[in-house]
Amino acid sequence: MDIEALKAFEIVAKYGSISQAADELNYSQSNVTAKIHKLEQQLNTTLLYRHNRGCVVTPKGQELLQYATQIFHSIHTAELAMQDEHNPTGDLKLGAMETTAAVRLPNLLAHYHQQFPNVNLTLKTGPTAQLIEAVVDFKLDAAFVSGPVSHSSLQAKTIFQEEMVVVYPKGNEDIPLEAATILVFKAGCSYRFHLESYLRHQGIKSYSLMEFGSLEAITGCVAAGLGITMLPRTVYDQYVRYYPLQAITVPKKFSLIETQLIYRKENNSIPLRRFESLLLQQEEH
Repeated sequence: MDIEALKAFEIVAKYGSISQAADELNYSQSNVTAKIHKLEQQLNTTLLYRHNRGCVVTPKGQELLQYATQIFHSIHTAELAMQDEHNPTGDLKLGAMETTAAVRLPNLLAHYHQQFPNVNLTLKTGPTAQLIEAVVDFKLDAAFVSGPVSHSSLQAKTIFQEEMVVVYPKGNEDIPLEAATILVFKAGCSYRFHLESYLRHQGIKSYSLMEFGSLEAITGCVAAGLGITMLPRTVYDQYVRYYPLQAITVPKKFSLIETQLIYRKENNSIPLRRFESLLLQQEEH
């Protein structure tokens, strides 16, 4: 299979347009069309439906795209693995839960960037379920998620354990749980799952729930008296300096949560290995 033709197909699928793909690849439109046609002949299938406004990927084309993602990721990983062990370059795409990114990672990322300035380091935040999917789909190299994680394609290592606390507005800790509005991240957040499990354990099956997109919004609204939430104590200890908050402990069954670093088992890139090594050194100290 022609790798250049496969790349052309991937870019056409990305934009739904041969002309836009040609611009990105710096090819003529006829060259892109010829590569796609050659690929379709080799595979004896139709990969794109053409129409007046562009093109749409066929079901077989969607299947090929999944293989293409794996192929190009393997090529990229092989290139990274051949690098100088002490001076890695390239991309390192990390993911993390919002709370982990806010409290646990700033110093680590700064230290990594100082040691390996030629690595293009990026960080995406999101709920655990979304981050796991992104690592499985090669969209992220690694992610910090709430564990335990069990997936046949992933390596998962416990990095630290968080103690969870229920956070109230200061002076209002006597609000009964059944009367409180619950402030949470969107679905897929493990902390939300644990809070709702705790409420069910307390016999509370009906409650008012509000979703937020950021940690600052949740803590600010709790401080303003809108409701309560559940956060790691490390996060609470940081935000209580700036917001009038108060924390209440919960039974160990609901309070202890593992944070794990996950990545695909075959991902042996040097930027990732250097990151993991630096992370473990930091946790030892």
